[in-house]
Amino acid sequence: MRRILQHITLAILLTASLAIISSCNDNCIGNSTGIPLAGFYNGDKQVTINNLTVYGIGAPNDSVIIDKTSAKSVYLPLRLTTSNCKYVFNYNTDGVPNDTLSLGYDAIPYFESHECGAMYNFRITSMEHTYHAIDSVRIPEPMITNADVVSIKIYVR
Repeated sequence: MRRILQHITLAILLTASLAIISSCNDNCIGNSTGIPLAGFYNGDKQVTINNLTVYGIGAPNDSVIIDKTSAKSVYLPLRLTTSNCKYVFNYNTDGVPNDTLSLGYDAIPYFESHECGAMYNFRITSMEHTYHAIDSVRIPEPMITNADVVSIKIYVR
């Protein structure tokens, strides 16, 4: 009987140890690199832009990010191979010209942990945009991490 209890105790300890070890590897959630999330606003209220197409200029392969979709926000991926990216906002509406948004940034390597490894954060250093449907753009926090928050506020007319 004592031997059976020892085996059960050993099995419980082994199972608990494996659960602890495997749970350490589950701490890596979300993106491994920061991607800015741009939200659309009119005043303090977030708004939806209908029939919106967003694509990158000079991006390799297919640069369409969203295509003729209603959106309150859109992720604008940054490239590690350059220090700036430019995006086109096509409203797919007669009489409303496309807008462009240019972002300058620094890529900053960041060691998250042994389990998660390295990732990149980005610091926005400059921003320019056209003024067709976009009234203004504000970047409340220029450090872009993998946190899922609106980091670029695009105010539309």
